[in-house]
Amino acid sequence: MTEEELNISFNKAKSADQEAFARIYDFYSEPIYKFIFFRTGHKEVAEDILSDTFVKAWLKISQVNSAKALSTWLYQIAKNNIIDYYRVRKSQVCLDEVEEFLLEDGASAIDELNLDIEQRKIVDLVASLPKDQQQIIRYRFFEDLTNEEIALLMNKTEGSVRVIQHRAILKLKTLLNRKKKT
Repeated sequence: MTEEELNISFNKAKSADQEAFARIYDFYSEPIYKFIFFRTGHKEVAEDILSDTFVKAWLKISQVNSAKALSTWLYQIAKNNIIDYYRVRKSQVCLDEVEEFLLEDGASAIDELNLDIEQRKIVDLVASLPKDQQQIIRYRFFEDLTNEEIALLMNKTEGSVRVIQHRAILKLKTLLNRKKKT
């Protein structure tokens, strides 16, 4: 979707045009689903949170000032829904869910074996970075968010996001070189 098409769809969606909002959904649903799935690890949970994200977006889209802010706003809704999910889950864990989690965890371990060896090394190395560096690397390279979107999501300036990203990349290069030598 071009920037112009997004602006048109956004303006129509603000006027309660369902077809225009459907185009927005089609454009953003896949990357936001990945964003959610990466944080929950459960297909059904990610689908539920995605659905809830777009229902909330539909109900409040008139409050968004511009089409440019739409992406960050949708990610923020998704992020808040993920936080709510874990808040509720923390107080309501039952034995069936634990068993289901263990089974799903085993399935994801098999999926991880299918990763390319170099990709696996990088994923492991990213996990060894400080939390803010991990988060920025994931947002930027796994979820393909812009520095502007990352800054808004993390309540940081774009400049600090760039600095943290630069430091993380340097650290990853150093760690990767160390691994190659061993």
